Amino acid sequence: MKRIVFGSALALLIAGGLTLTMHGQGGGNPFIGHSDTGETIHVLPAPASIHSPHATQPTDAPAHRGASVFPASYGSGNLANHGGHQIPLAVFYPIYWNSTVANSTGSQGQPNLRTQVQNFVSAFSNSQDYSIITQYSAADTITGTLAWVGDYVDSRPSQASISDSKVKSYIASLFNSGNVQVDADTVYGVYFPAGMKISSQGGTSCSAFCGYHDHFAYNGKDVKYAVFLYTDCRACSVSGKAIADVLTIVTSHEIREAVTDPDLNAWYDGAGYEADDKCAWHNLYQTSTGHFWVQPEYSNGLAGKPGPGCVVQ
Repeated sequence: MKRIVFGSALALLIAGGLTLTMHGQGGGNPFIGHSDTGETIHVLPAPASIHSPHATQPTDAPAHRGASVFPASYGSGNLANHGGHQIPLAVFYPIYWNSTVANSTGSQGQPNLRTQVQNFVSAFSNSQDYSIITQYSAADTITGTLAWVGDYVDSRPSQASISDSKVKSYIASLFNSGNVQVDADTVYGVYFPAGMKISSQGGTSCSAFCGYHDHFAYNGKDVKYAVFLYTDCRACSVSGKAIADVLTIVTSHEIREAVTDPDLNAWYDGAGYEADDKCAWHNLYQTSTGHFWVQPEYSNGLAGKPGPGCVVQ
């Protein structure tokens, strides 16, 4: 079913200039969810909740040299450009709910998650794992650089759950206080501590999804953000992978989708699947620098890139 996003007549105005616009969207795509306010969000379902025609469980890519291309696990055909914007020179800015998640155990020799995410972004930037998305330049020219300008560790107490609308309000509060600067080319990635769930109309994190990305308007700027739950729950675990490994897999997924389809109206296939959806949880592999775990990116084979299919670098 083709993905269509409709602007609603209803908007919720929240203090500090935050605007949440309601959306509705056709069903049938497990990667499409709706927030507590009804707004469309683009989720990464838990691996146990979706089934690929090619495999039913997460898999690692076979040993390879150079780029290898595998059939898409989900969706229908190549990605099509639907006219929306891309982020030309993207910045990834991690926000940690508190020091508990920032200082949680790292993997691949990293002392903690905060250091791991920083080093992952450094390894991801200008790598073939990230620059493969430059083929999806259309309204904007995507560069192969993923910039790093720092991060922010908050000191909020953990709580049982938080809704998506409150996540948006939280990010807006950081702009209001001056703790974080607002920028339309930045993807703000919010990492939550263990046991803290994010709720949506379709369910809660660690069962319905393992992360998602979306956008909202703040004082005239289009803010892009991604949500990362702590993947210690069974539904979002992957055999043989540490919690921090799964988090870099989810992070790779959400960053590339937020850049190529930030407003959910740019690049997706005829069934509404974004680039990373088509390759989710299958043929996982490690980056050549840092050995961080990521998932493949779907390539149309444009601009001399390998494909079509899910590319393992």
